Amino acid sequence: MPENPESEGSRLITLKQIELEHGVSRSALHTYRRSSSFPQPVPVEGSTKTQYRADEVAAWFQANPKQQGKKRDQFVSHQQGEPMDARKDLYAFAMQGKEHSPAISERASQKIDAFRAAVLREAADRLDESETLRDLTDDHMHDVNAAANELRRMADENPSEDTE
Repeated sequence: MPENPESEGSRLITLKQIELEHGVSRSALHTYRRSSSFPQPVPVEGSTKTQYRADEVAAWFQANPKQQGKKRDQFVSHQQGEPMDARKDLYAFAMQGKEHSPAISERASQKIDAFRAAVLREAADRLDESETLRDLTDDHMHDVNAAANELRRMADENPSEDTE
C-alpha cells in the first residue's frame, strides 16, 4: 500500500467531496460504487476514509453523464417502502437507452411474459421430478402437486394485462 497515493500524481477525494463536486446524492453515489465501472477506492495508510483518485472519478462522470429522468446504472422502478414489481424493473432495464415506441414496448412485454412463463413451468416440472419429494407422505405429495399445478396456472396467465 502506498504511503501517499497523491504523490503518484492524482489528487484524492472523499465520498463527500465527490457528492459536492459532481452534484450527486449519497444514495446515488453508493449505487454508482456498486457498478463494476466505477473507479476503485485507493487505500491510504493511516486513513479510515474511503478515497478515490479525482481524475478517475471525473473521467467516470464524463463517460456517464447525468440524463434527466434516467438513472445511470440503476433500473429499479419502485419507491423505497413500496413492494417491488420485478416485471416493471425488468421492463425498465430492457428498455434502458432504447426508443419507446408502442411496437417495441409490446415486443419487450411479450418477451418478459414468455420468460416468466418458462420459469414458472420449469419450477413446476422440477417439483414433479424431485427425487427428494417422492419420499413424502401422500398428504404432502398432494400439496406438492397442488403447488406444481398452481405454478402452471400462473404460467398461463398474462401478467402484462394486470400491470397496466
